[in-house]
Amino acid sequence: MLHNQPYRGALTREQWLFREIRIVARLRLDEGLSDADIVERVVEQNLFQYPTERELKSIARALCRRLTVLSDDEGRRAQLARLIAHGTVDQARQTNLYAISCDYRVMWEFMTVVVASKRRQLDAHLPKREIVSFLEGLRAQDEKVAGWSDATLNKIRQVFVKCLEECGMYDRSSEQLTSVLLDFELEDLVRANDDAAILPAFGVMD
Repeated sequence: MLHNQPYRGALTREQWLFREIRIVARLRLDEGLSDADIVERVVEQNLFQYPTERELKSIARALCRRLTVLSDDEGRRAQLARLIAHGTVDQARQTNLYAISCDYRVMWEFMTVVVASKRRQLDAHLPKREIVSFLEGLRAQDEKVAGWSDATLNKIRQVFVKCLEECGMYDRSSEQLTSVLLDFELEDLVRANDDAAILPAFGVMD
């Protein structure tokens, strides 16, 4: 999966996109459209209600990729996409966070290193300074991340917080991680993908 690939800073623009990914998932599943056809449909009908064709194409392509990296197995990939397209809001949000983690190494490591460690230690306090420290640590260790600007790192930190908040896993005002019940079907699919390392971030401990 792509979470083992080089770090990419595009997370700053290809962030939560919940409404958009549900649209793309439905086009893929319900209408059987190819990625190229999905991009064309999104642009022709301005399904995201964006101001420019360039932005429509960029985000549509990114979301097609996000759905593809959900699993190397076609069947599991379709099941996970279905949770996004037609699942409950909680199912769809949790699966979208998993998809982002699979697509972006920086999100994967934040979830498995920072959030998961907090859960294991029963330490719910996740202050801004600890997220900043995690990103600064990556900057010191990786040449690609070292080239990111302070503004990019700050935006990525904001995306981390936004994603956790959208899943009901974090309270920004108190800087506290909050408990969440991970969907059972999603948990099974994550395990089948050999991605159990991310489960403690959702509060699932073996």
